[in-house]
Amino acid sequence: MGRAKGLGALFASLVVAATALGTTGGASAAPVARTTLDPAAVAESVRYLVESYGVGEREALRRLELQQEAVRLDGVLRKENPAEYGGMWLDQTAGVLVVAMTDPAAARRHLKDLPDRAHVRTQAVRHSLADLTAAKERIAAGVGAGSDAVYLPAVNERDNEVVVWERPWVAQEKLSVARAQEGEAVRRALAAETGVAVRTAVLPRPEPLSTPNVDWGFCHPLYCTNHGPMRGGLRLDMKRDNGTWGGCTAGFNLRSTGGGHPGKAWVLTAGHCMATKTNNTPTEHNGTPVLQQHGIEKNSYPYDYAALPYVDAAAANTWLESHTNRNRVLKYCRNGGADSNADTPCGQQATSVDELITGVHGLAEVKAGWVVCASGSGSSAVNYPDSVDSGAGEGYLVGTRCGRVLSTDVGINTDICARAGDSGGPLFSQVDHTALGILEGSQQSRSGACYAGELNNYVPIDTILTDLSARLASQGSTFSVITTPNG
Repeated sequence: MGRAKGLGALFASLVVAATALGTTGGASAAPVARTTLDPAAVAESVRYLVESYGVGEREALRRLELQQEAVRLDGVLRKENPAEYGGMWLDQTAGVLVVAMTDPAAARRHLKDLPDRAHVRTQAVRHSLADLTAAKERIAAGVGAGSDAVYLPAVNERDNEVVVWERPWVAQEKLSVARAQEGEAVRRALAAETGVAVRTAVLPRPEPLSTPNVDWGFCHPLYCTNHGPMRGGLRLDMKRDNGTWGGCTAGFNLRSTGGGHPGKAWVLTAGHCMATKTNNTPTEHNGTPVLQQHGIEKNSYPYDYAALPYVDAAAANTWLESHTNRNRVLKYCRNGGADSNADTPCGQQATSVDELITGVHGLAEVKAGWVVCASGSGSSAVNYPDSVDSGAGEGYLVGTRCGRVLSTDVGINTDICARAGDSGGPLFSQVDHTALGILEGSQQSRSGACYAGELNNYVPIDTILTDLSARLASQGSTFSVITTPNG
């Protein structure tokens, strides 16, 4: 990804002239209490570190505990040293946490009693995170940043700077509004045609390539009809206007409160999964209608999401309300053979386990180097003949993979392997059971089994929730991820 160009000295002067403010912006959480990680709860993350960095399981667990401690430390430094704190990141090659400070000495009192002080180092930087965030917010106000903006500013903690990211496709859309009238113009032209024979015909409807209610005896990403509740990582099949079907993945269960949608349940996935579909056929799982095809949607990264309501109250009850542990994300592991990629190993094979989501991290809290996991349902008919082929390619197996946050900009960039059909799937941290984002896609156009050098991009969860709530602000409704068993 290249940095946005064409904004000239305006943004440069705003960054350089940033003055210290008392707020850091973002979705900061209260400092986290220290706890010891249960190795079984982070098994997939441990395997990722073992396979990718050649360390032992004890060392892998130490690094994950350092990641957990970093969440707490980030909250403390934001609150008590906003004028000096410049951000942090995990260097997994060296196994250390790097804390950026304009005055490294200011961090000493917070670092001296850390359980793993030997693996924490400071790095001197020019700007505090508060200054960078304040500059970012001023730039955002100056260019009208938001879901329809061409330019979106973001803080880069590792390089101690603000980057203004340009979305050229949004600029192009703003220049091409007239294209929306093209379809109607074509229809009028056909109606006026008298020189040749013109007729209409009914397109035969192909039979959907799904077998209703396949049951493997447990909740599988493709076959969970009889093993509710709904959870992140399950296949969602959408009918295209040409009669064929395509697949995406459920992200997180949402709940809206107040206003026009009090207590309503929604399922979050990617907005591009619904783009261009006008037939309003219910979205299915395993051949069973579950969700409406459309809900509240946006399709312009990083504002790419769809909050889908259930088809009716009965479906909402069957798939969610009659169950507990509504804050689940599915962990299902299948590794080995051609699909065994050192970047994305998982834990015990062919098992279905639930990750219970108990919190949310905003983009500003997500750090480079974090070990994170994602669940997806991308598949091929060669490997799963009883399910819709999502276009993932032969040899790619559904399930959960873990990897590393490579960087953040306006989204979360990871080395987790993903393929067509995984869109909308959840990104989460096993370390503190938090929702981070949903899968957008990649610039790599890869297919089939995973291999080295994966790069996939995720929409931050707070970007989605903020935009959703803003769009429904006139109705008084607020959206949140379900983070409690009966939420």
